[in-house]
Amino acid sequence: MRRSNFVLAIVAVLWMVGCQEKLPVELAGEQSTAALEVRVLPAIDSTLIVDASVDTSGVLQTEEQAYPATFLVNSVKTDFGTYRSTFSYCRILLNDKKRPIQNLGKVIGYLGLDVGNAKVNAIDLPKTDRPYRTWSSFSPKQNAGRAYTLVDQDNQPVADFSYTAGQRYRFVADGRGAVSSFEIAIQSPEEITVLEPRAGSIVFRDEDLHVRWDGKRGGNVRLLISSFDAKSNVSVKPLLEVSIQEGANSITIPAKVLQGVRANRDGRYLFSFISSNRNKATVPGYSENVLVQAASIHNVLLWLK
Repeated sequence: MRRSNFVLAIVAVLWMVGCQEKLPVELAGEQSTAALEVRVLPAIDSTLIVDASVDTSGVLQTEEQAYPATFLVNSVKTDFGTYRSTFSYCRILLNDKKRPIQNLGKVIGYLGLDVGNAKVNAIDLPKTDRPYRTWSSFSPKQNAGRAYTLVDQDNQPVADFSYTAGQRYRFVADGRGAVSSFEIAIQSPEEITVLEPRAGSIVFRDEDLHVRWDGKRGGNVRLLISSFDAKSNVSVKPLLEVSIQEGANSITIPAKVLQGVRANRDGRYLFSFISSNRNKATVPGYSENVLVQAASIHNVLLWLK
């Protein structure tokens, strides 16, 4: 396994210099037929407008920039060790790149388009003005245009909306202005639940991390390792992405990958396991591609020592 050790050593080194390239990592032992792809993530630009953190949206900031329109339906579980929060999250957002929002001469976002009345399946999606919000500041007097968002919290359904595995979700809107009516559908994957490691446990950087979960995987499975600071304006900062290319419901994260994760103040990290189905779609009258995602997200808080 000299080649694997060499590649993993490069991961740690490239983390130091901020490289964002994808790097293949071969797994050892009985899992040698599976593969991980490790990528160091760029630092968050705290000046850009954000609508939901990655642990809720399952979408990285770089993906938000590549796809100014996102249609999302997610099941989100977050385990802190002492308690768990659960909710379902649905969003239609089309940013108008012809109407940039600037701050101190820099484009930090775009106005969200009004596309008339919108639904997910037969459920109305409320149309709201988005407060002018970046990762580091909040200005309620400003707004970033329209978005359509529906959330149920702690298993208390809102308007009968709740994520269901194996459901065909249809995003529908009447259209307004240049944007015509549209209907875009996606199938939700099974919900995944991380069984090992347990939330709140200590993970040692010099030991391989064995991970198990239940639930059939979606078309795309990845782990995001993020620094976590509940007192910060940006509580979740993604640092490392591990794409799970093959395998069943278990993986081993080699110790040298963990050693490449930047140390933070108190050693707490959020491990976000995301199983998703994703499509790229188009909307009549809208010039940009749309990222359509249905995802099961399980966030687990761990101590990395």
